[in-house]
Amino acid sequence: MEKEKNIVVVAGATGRTGKLVVEELINRGFLVKAIVRSTSRASWLKQEGVAIVEGDITSLTSLESIMEGAHFVISALGSKKPFNKKENKKVDNLGNQNLARAAKAKGIQHLVVISSTGVGDSRYALHFLFRLLMGPVLKMKALSEEFIRTCDLSYTIIRPGGLKDTELSGEIAFGEGGKISGSLSRKQVAQVCVDALTSPSMKNRTLEVVDASTVKEELRPFLISIK
Repeated sequence: MEKEKNIVVVAGATGRTGKLVVEELINRGFLVKAIVRSTSRASWLKQEGVAIVEGDITSLTSLESIMEGAHFVISALGSKKPFNKKENKKVDNLGNQNLARAAKAKGIQHLVVISSTGVGDSRYALHFLFRLLMGPVLKMKALSEEFIRTCDLSYTIIRPGGLKDTELSGEIAFGEGGKISGSLSRKQVAQVCVDALTSPSMKNRTLEVVDASTVKEELRPFLISIK
């Protein structure tokens, strides 16, 4: 069956955005391998089309084993301790780097990574106080982005704006090169991540993503079209 070919490994599947990524994948007919630290804490993920697998993002052997037979990887990793430098390094940087290394080793077709506005050349799209507050996390995400872009693997890096749990206009807008800012719902992030798996126009790009209704008028000329 065709569905059997569409297996997506999701890291960070138990997070607020990761959960929505899993739901979006299932709704579109993909099969999912959800990486969790403990299956006993992820019973809510048990649904048709989802395989819950224990994995260690610090172990390439563990990740390569999980990716066996899969075609795509989505990383929704995010430190649970955003002000802990050790945790930031482990999750936001090395975790994503290891996913990329394992994906390359196992011949994964495409890797999608959720990063953040404020990283790299988008740093000035984030308010100064937020840049100051989130500096350690943003630095680690920047390091993982740089690695992914140079590891000879098909990828899309998504830099979402301010995350909302509520619905907005529903119209997704894109930028590139750190020129736009705004907010979007977590559901919209999930939609973009799944779109990126098979969209040629999103391949090997780092894209800022927001809800169109939250983009200031003076920034609208910097919006780009993704078809």
